[in-house]
Amino acid sequence: MRAHLVVGGGDHGPAVRDGVLAVLRPHHHVVRPGPVDRPDDPVTTAIESHLDRLLSALDLPAPVVGDLVAAVLPSELSALLRLARGIEQAGVAGHELVVDLDIEVARVLDVPQRVARACAAFVPVVARWEVLVAPEGIGALPHPDRPVLVALREAARLLELLDAALADPTDTTIHLAPPEGPVGAARRADAEVLLALMGRTLTAVHPSGGAGVEHLPSPPAEHGARVERGAGCWYLHLDVPGVRASDLDLVRHEDEIVLGCAGRTRRVRLPSVLRRCDIDRAGVAGGVLTLTMTPDEAVWPRG
Repeated sequence: MRAHLVVGGGDHGPAVRDGVLAVLRPHHHVVRPGPVDRPDDPVTTAIESHLDRLLSALDLPAPVVGDLVAAVLPSELSALLRLARGIEQAGVAGHELVVDLDIEVARVLDVPQRVARACAAFVPVVARWEVLVAPEGIGALPHPDRPVLVALREAARLLELLDAALADPTDTTIHLAPPEGPVGAARRADAEVLLALMGRTLTAVHPSGGAGVEHLPSPPAEHGARVERGAGCWYLHLDVPGVRASDLDLVRHEDEIVLGCAGRTRRVRLPSVLRRCDIDRAGVAGGVLTLTMTPDEAVWPRG
């Protein structure tokens, strides 16, 4: 199964979507989601109904509560959750999914990872609310309702699924159909940077006068993080197509690498074999970031 996403917000987005459909239908069973103007996803409703009440009971300043709730309830959340469900269901059924997304492309690519992390961070707090927030004998805070815990877990699961699909060219094709002019150019730049930090590129960019989609390119044979054993060290290879070494920022944060470029960031979890290693060197060549990592003698067992 592959999901085919048309993004960018240009007036010709529906024409590009129809072009993708025309290419796929002779050879595949294609599904399209229903109207986007549906009620909020039940996960969004459960979080919105219960989380605000819990946080407000802590007597935090209203702006703080607002920022915390906004971290897990961006305006696009319901639409992104429906997209994640559609991708999951199409994968189970073995169908092709075609979607014309009316969401800013940078938000489509950036929000899933960020909100998945925020939801996952709230889960242990809500699950152990009495111990972490309201220990016995201190105040009388409301007990968390079970729906909010279920909703947070489901949101994290679905958004992690969506983020993984967006980063995998074998799972998703991404057609950019932006408006003309500076707005379209800015959206393309955002998309290219965010996708590069994911390790992939746009499937296609469609000008407003384009004739449609004549073919769908095959994804690269090799993608994702790759680990290689060296002499006394390990090499981690991460694709960053089109990014130069001088434009890339890299920070190690516990078991993650934080990549940054042009004001955009993405977190990459280290493979388990490298989590007890230090980064000795980093370099970019041919669109591939290579980290040379050596075992940390303080944590690796000595033979």
